[in-house]
Amino acid sequence: MFSRAHAWSLRHQAAAGASVIRPPSPPRRRPIQPLPMPLEGTTISPLAGLFEYPELIPHVLAEFEQPKDLAVLCRVSKAFDWLVRRRLYDHIWIRPWEENCHYKLVLLFESLSKSPHLCRLVKRLDVRFFPLSAKGDDRYDLDDQVKVAISSMVNLEHLIWTRDKSLRPEIVEEVARLPRLRTLEISGHAYRYYTPRLLGSMSALQDLRFMMPDTTVRDSLVHIARELGERANGGLRGLGLICRDSPIITDELVKALSKHLSRLRRLTLWGCSRVTKTSVYQILEAAEDLEELSIDALPHSGMLDLSGAPELPNLHSFSLSITPPHRTPVQLQTADLPLLPRDLNLSSLHINLSSAIAHLPVGGVEHLTSQVDFGRLKRLSLLNIVVAAQQLSALIDAAPHLDELYISTNGKQALIDCSELTGRPLRIFHVIAPEKWGPTADDLAELAGRLPEVEQIGTGNRVYEVFRKEGGDVELARWGRTVVPGYFQVWRG
Repeated sequence: MFSRAHAWSLRHQAAAGASVIRPPSPPRRRPIQPLPMPLEGTTISPLAGLFEYPELIPHVLAEFEQPKDLAVLCRVSKAFDWLVRRRLYDHIWIRPWEENCHYKLVLLFESLSKSPHLCRLVKRLDVRFFPLSAKGDDRYDLDDQVKVAISSMVNLEHLIWTRDKSLRPEIVEEVARLPRLRTLEISGHAYRYYTPRLLGSMSALQDLRFMMPDTTVRDSLVHIARELGERANGGLRGLGLICRDSPIITDELVKALSKHLSRLRRLTLWGCSRVTKTSVYQILEAAEDLEELSIDALPHSGMLDLSGAPELPNLHSFSLSITPPHRTPVQLQTADLPLLPRDLNLSSLHINLSSAIAHLPVGGVEHLTSQVDFGRLKRLSLLNIVVAAQQLSALIDAAPHLDELYISTNGKQALIDCSELTGRPLRIFHVIAPEKWGPTADDLAELAGRLPEVEQIGTGNRVYEVFRKEGGDVELARWGRTVVPGYFQVWRG
């Protein structure tokens, strides 16, 4: 993940040096529907009848997504207020790339700490930003508000809190007491900040993900897994350890963890430089019902060849990051491509070349399609592995039921020449290409016209929402929805 971000940054800087001007995004035009005429002989709008049938209100609310619109709807009526508040506070987030994130976070927790009834509506909380610049009384007041708010979130099911150095012991203590928390993604910098062993006492926890774990977290992992495994409802269903080329997580630790992961369904191991396939195989043998697997195939790990892995009959999602060969220039050969576990029935396949860009070798498509039944794939991602027009055509022909496609090309010509794209039932299509030769917004609009079901299309770090007009014309607008686009979710594995 980190190497991909670094590679993208270098490409972006090179493009900026070449003075390549990005095309502006077309404005998003909202259709203006006229209000119906009043009922005959009255001044009452026919819309007033909506309040006589409250079961219709959820269908109306389904057309609104932006929090600011939902806040306005709260003032329509008492029936609207109750239903909209439940939706408005069901999922709340603070993301560092959004405007005024510092102000939003402070105001949010100030409001929640004073309103326990609103806290009880929260089911998903996503905090990726925290104002570490706050000092003295301001920081203590904010921490107290966070503690009070979280202690009242008795219905919270999913929590992401990945901002380094933002957690305090009393906050994690409240998190550990939450009775319904099933998914936790947390900063792994625990030394002098919190006690990770507390997480072993959580009654409902199923998925645990540490970002950049330190030695304190490492020394607590086996204890956490053992404590959770001894619960009546069983141990972890998901485990993620995300490092940045760190030697902290070792084979010995992974083998010790495998004894307590028999019910595991989802496993992610990124950047763990001391982990080899020997210990990973031990987890795969213990977790017979594994459904999702995401790993790094570092050169010394042996994970480029997984043909001898235990049988994984339930695995439906597989993500593999491979290291480029030590050649100058970097050129992939068929022998550099991974050997996947046997008899896979995948619906999602993601292969990424870390920290480099190289062409898919001749015979690369056949190498992949001979190991995986592409006819079952719904999602395919090949990042930093450049495909030519003929290879793209072969991939699309082999996977006729794709719903999401993320692909790397040398330029837009490969897309224009690919007639097999026309009429495909893709919902999301994203292209990674050099800024100078990649598709423009007009090119993407033309592609969207050839893909009748596409809703989301993009190139590089630009994502567009597709709008279709009467007559078949297509218009693109910059992504404005609250849902994170599919491309950036692929990056997270």
